[in-house]
Amino acid sequence: MTLKQATERAKTALAAEDLEELARALKARRKALGSGEPPTQEIFDAGERLLKGLLALEQRAAFDSARVGQVGRYIENLKTRD
Repeated sequence: MTLKQATERAKTALAAEDLEELARALKARRKALGSGEPPTQEIFDAGERLLKGLLALEQRAAFDSARVGQVGRYIENLKTRD
């Protein structure tokens, strides 16, 4: 798989929030980079956008996790009122 193909695959997986496919695509991207294929400016920029997208996904996941914790504590609080 070329670096461009792996990058496109990673972009698609990130957009779909398909973490398993994203992991496979990022491994393929790393392998392509390790093979000596030089990244173009376009590929470099796409990698930067992927990083920003991953950070945004991480923030959303942390927020969602905190929110689920709040709901769980609220439910537990309701149970102890009875």
